[in-house]
Formats: sequence, structure tokens, C-alpha cells
Amino acid sequence: MRTHTPFRWLLALLLAVGSFSAAQASHIQGGDISFASIASTTAGIPRYHIMVRSFINLAGGTTSSTIPLAFSNGGCYATVPNAFSANAPLTSTTNNLLVCTGYTVALYEVDVDLPPGQWQIGFSGSARINGIINMPTSASQSCYISAYLDNTLPTQDSSPRFESVLQPSISATALPPYSFSAFDSDGDSLRYEFILPYGACGQPIAGTLSPHFGLNASTGASTPIVSSGSTLGHYCSAVRVSEYRKTSTNRWVLLGYVTRDNLYSVISTANQPPAFTTMQVNGGAAQPLSTNVAVQPGQTVNVTLQVADPNAGQPLSFMSDAPKAVPGLSLTRIGTTNSEQLTWQVPATLPPGRYNITVGVLDDTCGSEERTLTFVVGNTALATRAAATATDVFPVPFREQVQFTTAPNQAVILVDALGREVARLTSAPNGLVRWQPAPSLPAGLYLARAASSGQPLARLLRAE
Repeated sequence: MRTHTPFRWLLALLLAVGSFSAAQASHIQGGDISFASIASTTAGIPRYHIMVRSFINLAGGTTSSTIPLAFSNGGCYATVPNAFSANAPLTSTTNNLLVCTGYTVALYEVDVDLPPGQWQIGFSGSARINGIINMPTSASQSCYISAYLDNTLPTQDSSPRFESVLQPSISATALPPYSFSAFDSDGDSLRYEFILPYGACGQPIAGTLSPHFGLNASTGASTPIVSSGSTLGHYCSAVRVSEYRKTSTNRWVLLGYVTRDNLYSVISTANQPPAFTTMQVNGGAAQPLSTNVAVQPGQTVNVTLQVADPNAGQPLSFMSDAPKAVPGLSLTRIGTTNSEQLTWQVPATLPPGRYNITVGVLDDTCGSEERTLTFVVGNTALATRAAATATDVFPVPFREQVQFTTAPNQAVILVDALGREVARLTSAPNGLVRWQPAPSLPAGLYLARAASSGQPLARLLRAE
């Protein structure tokens, strides 16, 4: 059922946003920064390609031809002597597909030299949208978008890249999931967390975290935790994705992080959003989208995704920025059906590990859903591995939650470095084990063992 036409929704939104402030006063709706190693042009000095996406409200914002980026090594740009700035020119603009929200994604790109150091890369946009529910006095706050890079050890690193630009409008009574998943071409271990959004000079803004969604620390999937009684209006959700890599001395180090500042709106509507239902891998039987897809480097995998919409006759479209972030990936609608074909020709050089891919579906009346698919890339398919041994520990290291795969319905004991039992768990029917220890449990090395035989299953490293 629908209560408004797309045009009426868009008109209502533009009038509402336009009433918040005059022409260019409040228009920033978020964004993100990513970087990638490129060929050096100066001997001994690493060089990087920087990409900035800025989400700009169509009602009151304008798109600048260039933006200034601040680079500081060890503190706030305004107070660090060795800081410098670079202008990033606009390279493309894309209007979103969701008719209710009305925003442009502006892409800015520039190449810079960054000598080994601990670099903060930042862009400060002008005033945010007025009236953000979980951010008091939002119209007077800057929108600071940042990334961090420590290239004192490995000088070659490409940051995670977010795979979606969706800023959804959701019903106050039905909250579909959306995704903050990112792709890391180096195969680094990623950890996702909600953070407070940032303002001028990278200072957290007083407010509360996203009140409607939880976040999977391993995949970046954002799942609803509140489904009714929500105050209508705009909300801000900010996420940090940290990347870790194991060094030659077998030590995990933080290489850097990227952040996404995102806006979503809770609206009053009886429209029910479309939803992904099942997937088929390489023409096989239908299975849940939560199933891990095993694939090897150099292999091509085809995943057919089915969608159902409670509102009969509503036109649907598919939306994802994953093909821009994931090498060899394509997404194609299958004719006029409510199905989409995901084809991934996995690069032969892609490191083994877990990779998450975002897919999205939209209707023509504000409804949307995003899902996160997990691909396990390895030299041996999961089905051929020993059933009693755990695999695919993720993330490494972890803080709040860690997961791994072992035999189905297996009793598992977790012990600390002194052999003291700290938890007992049972794997799910698909072999998945998730452990979320108490915050009081100290950082350090923990060992998962089979309860029946004591056989070691997995080493779990908890970070501070």
C-alpha cells in the first residue's frame, strides 16, 4: 500500500528541507574519504590517490568545483607545523535513485605525496542539515569527513572503500537494513564501529549514536533494533572502518581507518519496502542471503538474487556502488523480473579472506533495503576443509565480537592464555560460532577448543 505518489514525496521533502534554512546555509548530508597507493613520482616518497565523496542536499546546496583537503601528521591541521593542504577538483556528480531524499553525490579526486608518517586526511563541509534529531543544533555544526593512514611500516596500502551511497528514508514502523560494508583490495582485516560524527578540526559533536540500528563489527551490515515509536525527522549515523594487517614479525598493526558520515530520515508512510528473499550460487538451489559464498582466486562466481515487494505492481530498481569498489564485479538486472545477477570474476591476486559485497533494491515510494553478502576467498573451498577444525576467524584482532566456522552443532570451550575457561558456546547448524565476551574480560590471546576432545580450533586475539 502507498500513501503518497513519488512526486508528492519529493515535493514535500524539498519544501521541508528548504524551510530549514536559506539557499546554501544547510546542505551537507555526509560523505567519506578513501585512498589508494599509486606509482611514486619522487624517489622514496609514497604517493596516493585520494577520493572524497560529499553528499549534498538538492534543496539548498551547491556543488563546488574544488574542495580543500587538509593533511596533518600528528594532530589538528590548524596546530601542526608540518600540515599542508591540497585542492581536489570535482570529477563527477550523481543524483541518488531514491526519490524521497533528494541529494547529489559529488566525487572529488587528487594525487598527493605522503612521506612516511601518521596522516590525518580531512575535509570540513559547511553547516549540516537543520533539525537532526540525535544532534542538537545541527545546522551550526560543520561536517568533518576524515581518513587516517599510518604508512611508517608498509608504504603500500589502499584503504577500505564503502560500497553504498544510500541515505535511506524509512518508515517509523518498518526499518529495513542497510549497509556500511567496505571492500579492502589488500585483504586487510576490517573492524566496523559506530562513532559520534565529527565537526570542526575533527572534534566529536555532542549527541547520540544512531538510535535505530545496530552494526555488525565484522561485515558492516546495519540491522534495525527499533521498529516503532520513533520521532519523525533526520538522523545522523557515523561509522569508522579500521584496517589491520599482520607484519613480518607476526604482529597485528593498525594501518588506518576511513569514516562514513551518513544521514537517514524516519518518515510517516504505509508503504512496505521491497526485500531480498533468496539467492542461488552458480545455478544451485535457493538459499538464504546469510550463507557464506566460497570462491577461489581467479574463479568467476554467479549469484542470482530474488526480491519480493509487498506492494504489487510497484516498479523496482537495483542500486549499489560495489562495482566501483570491487574489481571484477558486475550487477545486472535479469530482464524485467525482480531478480538481479551478481557476477564476480575474483582477481587471481586477491589475498585469501572474507570480503563483503553490498546489494540494494529500491521501490518508487521511499522504500529500500540493502543486504551484505559475504564471500570467503581461499585456495581451498570451505566444503573440502576438515570439519573439526575452525576456519575464517574474523575480525583479527577483535574488540566486541569475533566469529569463526567449525563443525555444525559443535560444543566449543574458550580459554585464556593460562588455560582458564572463560566461555562455552555451541556452533550453529551452519558451523558459525559468534563470541561476544563481557567488556570486563581483558585484552589478550584466547583459544577455542572442541569440548569433546580438547582439540584446538582457533586462536582469538582481543585488542584493547
